[in-house]
Amino acid sequence: MKISVFLYILLFSFNSLAHEYHVSHTTLFYNSNTKSIEITIKVAIEDLELAILENESKKIEIENVSESKRINKLISNYFNNHFKIFFDNILYEYNWVGKEFSDDFHDIYLYFEISDYKYQEQEMSLNNSIFNTISINQKNIVLIDFNKNKHNLIFTNDHKNQSIYLN
Repeated sequence: MKISVFLYILLFSFNSLAHEYHVSHTTLFYNSNTKSIEITIKVAIEDLELAILENESKKIEIENVSESKRINKLISNYFNNHFKIFFDNILYEYNWVGKEFSDDFHDIYLYFEISDYKYQEQEMSLNNSIFNTISINQKNIVLIDFNKNKHNLIFTNDHKNQSIYLN
């Protein structure tokens, strides 16, 4: 009896620590003043650390300031492999800008940029597999704001690729 009560408490405690919603929020904003695409990605720190551990076989603590350069590189590599942007079937690379922690240290905002982007009518295709290997219920929401073009897209494990036309 004591063992079953102990196991129940242990399982309940572990289960309450894990979050059950797995959602990333990405915004792609075309800045006409700088002729760049500003990319903001909001994710749970716990999910990001787990994804990097799975992907790179390296355990990290994102808050660790002394390893910031190495951690930033691992984060950048992860997103370059799991969030791809194409214009007219040409892959566009984006650059790391920085990161910012939410007030409650549950989430992190990641900033990237595509510089010198020449806005024109064209097809934009996205491949978004952020955290798909760590959660079967992962949902990745992408908001696109390019001048008068505004789109909301939702990516899942079964729906990783989407395209829109920018005019």
